[in-house]
Amino acid sequence: MVEKTDRSEGENGPLSADGPRFEVFVREAESDPLRHVGTVAAPTPDAAHEEASKLFAWYARDVWVCPAAEMSRYAAESLAGDESEASDDAAEPPAEGSR
Repeated sequence: MVEKTDRSEGENGPLSADGPRFEVFVREAESDPLRHVGTVAAPTPDAAHEEASKLFAWYARDVWVCPAAEMSRYAAESLAGDESEASDDAAEPPAEGSR
């Protein structure tokens, strides 16, 4: 029998200290589904679009960028660095309006 994967919610928001992160989704052709291709750091959505286009999608029909802080990540294992950031976050109360 196949067991259901046990996933837990990871930390949302930037994964490093180099600025806001944006998740990047592209569609190569009109009939294709959007697919996640990576993450970029940028100060604004427009800057994220420019960076994502250079890195991942100069050929793509559609490019979507979404603030990483607005994404909820559920994974079977934690991402590298989550544990140290989680312990740092535990010492501070969440910012007003977060989560």
